[in-house]
Amino acid sequence: MSRTRLGDEDAKAAGDMFMGVRRAKFGAAGGTRPRCLRGGMINMRATSLALVALIACATTPVRARAETCFHTCLAPRMKQSDITDDMIRYQMTLCRDQCEEASHARLAELGLDKKIAACEPQPVSDAEFKALRSASASFFTYANSFTWDINNILPRKVIRKVEISYPMLDLGDTIATGGVTILPGDTATILINGVFEGYPAMRYALKIRAVYACAIE
Repeated sequence: MSRTRLGDEDAKAAGDMFMGVRRAKFGAAGGTRPRCLRGGMINMRATSLALVALIACATTPVRARAETCFHTCLAPRMKQSDITDDMIRYQMTLCRDQCEEASHARLAELGLDKKIAACEPQPVSDAEFKALRSASASFFTYANSFTWDINNILPRKVIRKVEISYPMLDLGDTIATGGVTILPGDTATILINGVFEGYPAMRYALKIRAVYACAIE
């Protein structure tokens, strides 16, 4: 059985006490994904080290991770010792929105904003999808959020949406989508909040199903 959930869930700022950071892991393209942090809830006495490790995971990928607008915005917001998962998602959402505004401003400068706004994004071809996966860093999940730094090597297409799937406790797949604006030659980060993590073995089943884009010409 398959269910569909649209877009990101609203992220919220909540809590003043540190309640731990969820296990993080990288998703290697087409293979088993190594964990960035082992174990369950991080010991309260190791809060500082855990936070440093989380930031390191977010900025140091299996393949070289680009310093995208998203990561540049997020890094200084992740240094407080009492940060919670809700607060992480809130800050990630703020950075995503800020970077999207910058991307739309670039579209306007190039005279492409109206064309892209009127376009219904279409899935890229299998060959283009594989090329994007190969050229981009591995995806990353933590705090019930999915991020992926996409290197848009498609010369005449603006990437507009990514579709992922992941299993729920009943083993039915849920499909989620997230919006993004990545011009040809640029690298940017897609964020999808509200990703169910479930049991550890189930997390490895998360897949990138499709990438949607709009042609410039």
